[in-house]
Amino acid sequence: MRSLLIPVIVVVFLSSGYSREFTDSKGRKIEAELLAHAGENIIISRGGKEFVVPITMFSVLDQGFIREWTAANPGAVRYKFAYYTDLEKEKISQGKAPGSMVDDRLKVIPYTYEAIVYNKEVAPIEDIEIVYEIYVADFVDTKNNAFTRMAVGGAKTEKLQAIAGKFPVAKIPPGGRQEFSRTFNTEFYIDRDGGKTDAAATDKVIGIRIRVMKDGKVLDEHVEDEDSSRMAKTSWQGAAPSAGTKIEDQR
Repeated sequence: MRSLLIPVIVVVFLSSGYSREFTDSKGRKIEAELLAHAGENIIISRGGKEFVVPITMFSVLDQGFIREWTAANPGAVRYKFAYYTDLEKEKISQGKAPGSMVDDRLKVIPYTYEAIVYNKEVAPIEDIEIVYEIYVADFVDTKNNAFTRMAVGGAKTEKLQAIAGKFPVAKIPPGGRQEFSRTFNTEFYIDRDGGKTDAAATDKVIGIRIRVMKDGKVLDEHVEDEDSSRMAKTSWQGAAPSAGTKIEDQR
């Protein structure tokens, strides 16, 4: 088990700013620096402080300017993320695990990855998608009971298994978070030799990679490893998402 106790914060974009005298819908004028846009809001700086202001609070003329500016600066969107991940090994009775007779040499170890994506920005994050891949060093080949070859000295062969999932997120408010979890099985093979029980091979969890997506583009990526050497060699696999993601209530 390995957990990240302090969330990692990543600033994805910070606009250099654009100073201008703005007029609000009541005719009041303010000098402010336009930093970024976020949906129907903009982020401005005034007097050394940042504010999130709805575009509709400005005059019609300034609304037109703001929309022209956001269209001309599609990358001027600021995001700031933090992450927390925790891998837990589930406790089950291996006597109740699948298998009997010869097949009882194959057992399962369930794990659960719990993860949180935080919005550390002053503006909401809207219409995003969270995508993840969990990587496992798969030593136990269950196809055609290939794992039984290890009982007679067969070599261990490592394959990369990617367990993927994704889900849409309509909105994470400022300071809010989105929690999710995924339970998955690994396997281990027991070689019973003359009454002696040996763990001939055990699948190993490598780590998890989380991506925050919007309109098909990657806003940010977070990597948490359980095996640093293997994870350093593991790239995004583009695996097909499978069922099993548990989405927690947003806070």
